[in-house]
Amino acid sequence: MEMWMVLVELSGQLSENTPPEIGFMNVTTWADSQETASAKIHAYLESLGWHLVSIEQAHVIDEEREYGEVEIDMIERTRNNPNAIILGTFHTYKTD
Repeated sequence: MEMWMVLVELSGQLSENTPPEIGFMNVTTWADSQETASAKIHAYLESLGWHLVSIEQAHVIDEEREYGEVEIDMIERTRNNPNAIILGTFHTYKTD
């Protein structure tokens, strides 16, 4: 098993009284392949009532790579929990 960082595009409601929004977020999890990581994330997002639109990027965590503070926190939280699926910040697209 390896730790993965996956950038997903998704849609979901942020609260009951708002329409669904589309956006993206990083997700970290343990998996033995990109396909397994994608399937785990898809099932988890569906359990929250969110819809996975696409996988934009996916890579095994590289300990030599530089990550931002938020990503480092996600990696550390994932490292300590073999069942973790850690969601990053949900960034929505700007609409006019």
